[in-house]
Amino acid sequence: MNNKKNQKGVILLLTLLILSGILVVTLGAASLVLAGIRMNRLTGYSSIAFFAAETGLERVLWEARKKDPKLVLPDDNLNDILQCDFVSNSCDLSNGSSYMVNYATSSPPLVPASIVTFTSTGSYQGVKRSVESSYQTE
Repeated sequence: MNNKKNQKGVILLLTLLILSGILVVTLGAASLVLAGIRMNRLTGYSSIAFFAAETGLERVLWEARKKDPKLVLPDDNLNDILQCDFVSNSCDLSNGSSYMVNYATSSPPLVPASIVTFTSTGSYQGVKRSVESSYQTE
């Protein structure tokens, strides 16, 4: 009879331990799911930023090819060569992304031509991606 009195709280303690274990496993799984959702969202933002950078690069190459008088290619390096917006120093797109194109030139030794390099950086929701293109002038 004395043995039964000592076991009255064991079921309650065992139940609490099992529920605590289930809670820990559930919180761990929820943490993994939320991390996956966050990663998926950032991957989408990264794609949009990359395409914005591609847009900037295509535009500056098109401007350079048609020799737009607004696009001046100086002999030294220049940030934000397209100068779309003087306040933000970037060109905004309709989907909320933006791009900025930088210009650099270099003359390799013993070569009469110079190498022109455009670097376009696209950004969306704090994610930035860059693309670069170079060509040699005569």
